[in-house]
Amino acid sequence: PSAPGPSGPKVVKLSGSSVVSTSGVDTSSEALQDRNSRFVEKGTKISLKTAALPPPPTEKKQLGLGGVKAGDFRGTSQELERPYIRLHFVPEASTIRPPEVLKQALALVKQKWVKNNDYQHATEQLMAVQQDCRLQGVEGAVVYDAYETHARIALEKADLGEFSKCIACLTEYYDRAERKGQPQGTHTNEFIAYRMLHGMIHDKDFLFTMSTEMRELSPQQRLDSDIGFVIEVGKSIMAGEYESFFRLYTSAPKMAGYVIDFFVDRIRTEALRMYVKACQPEISVDELKQLLRFEKRKECFRFLRDQGMVFSEDKRMVDTKASRG
Repeated sequence: PSAPGPSGPKVVKLSGSSVVSTSGVDTSSEALQDRNSRFVEKGTKISLKTAALPPPPTEKKQLGLGGVKAGDFRGTSQELERPYIRLHFVPEASTIRPPEVLKQALALVKQKWVKNNDYQHATEQLMAVQQDCRLQGVEGAVVYDAYETHARIALEKADLGEFSKCIACLTEYYDRAERKGQPQGTHTNEFIAYRMLHGMIHDKDFLFTMSTEMRELSPQQRLDSDIGFVIEVGKSIMAGEYESFFRLYTSAPKMAGYVIDFFVDRIRTEALRMYVKACQPEISVDELKQLLRFEKRKECFRFLRDQGMVFSEDKRMVDTKASRG
């Protein structure tokens, strides 16, 4: 007997060119090709060649330490507005605006702020302009304008956090320009004055901050009217001359009054203690309103109430003896 064949269906040759297994499956090359074509769209060809791999993605360059430094590239975007984005890698040049476009962008921010008074939109656009300046190492008038405008708008909205950030950045840019012997901005002394007032916000740091600022002023800066005003404010606080302080407060130049607003209630509290001790047995709410420079009587009354003052039955007088505790 012959040896057994290999396992699997036995293939027999029939007449013609077909090859069919004993299990009834056509295994001819034509049948195999036909079955293969069922999984290929009409008009396409199957290639046994290895498909070319796509090119590797461009490696992103990191920002910051060990990465790309500010000023290493210039933007090409002509868009006047873009959202502020937190970046970890160098963006495409097509998304960053060059200095000449940033000037137009700043003009548009100011125009829209005056028209719409949309603080969120203005803040985002100014932060985007500042970001474009930092990425490109832009210094001088454009970056001054970006931060000074932001600081002014923050003052209008009484946003101490944003104002503080702007003052810190402006100080850095002003000092850098001075070290390099570059010209200062048009409004540098004005914002140095705001920075000095900003240092008066916290009582515990006031004397140290004031003395430090005074040492760093040049003789020319001491003659500046904005800085001179702040020096007088500081003197009045240190001497406890509250009448002088409030007179200066109500006649503050430019936006200095907005900065004083951040700490005026602390000075009012100190002044109120003195008036309560000096005026016996009572003092009128209207007189205190004038002394403490409140615009509205109800604002003054609310302040006095919060300070624990004791009022007469008609709420027109403060019982200074009872209020002293």
